[in-house]
Amino acid sequence: MSLKLSFAFTVLFVCVSIAQNGIPNDYLSAQFHKEKREALRAKMPNNSVAVFFSNPIRNRANDVDFIYHQDPDFYYLTGYKEPNSVLVIFSKNQTNKEGKSFNELLYVQEKNPRAEQWTGVRLGTEGAKKRVGF
Repeated sequence: MSLKLSFAFTVLFVCVSIAQNGIPNDYLSAQFHKEKREALRAKMPNNSVAVFFSNPIRNRANDVDFIYHQDPDFYYLTGYKEPNSVLVIFSKNQTNKEGKSFNELLYVQEKNPRAEQWTGVRLGTEGAKKRVGF
């Protein structure tokens, strides 16, 4: 194998490794998305609930999916880019059994290392709390 060809393969390998390293960053802050949820909540009628669903994964062929694109409304309110998630916004604060007060819920997929090796890294519940600010 020529030196140029082996160099090209090395560069390609390094580029692919860097591109697949970690989860892509969001260019908008978690605070930006939180402010948008608060603005929506301020416009909601009393005792109402708004529910937003992420876009589903679209399948093109038996084992080939289209490139995933999050629902723009869902992304605008959450900054979350993964499928199979739901955002629930309450107009008034709610209280759970433990006495904790909340006014929004984000349901996300759990981390699953076995699935992630094929579909990519997931944030999971802890990652969503930390990175997206829920």
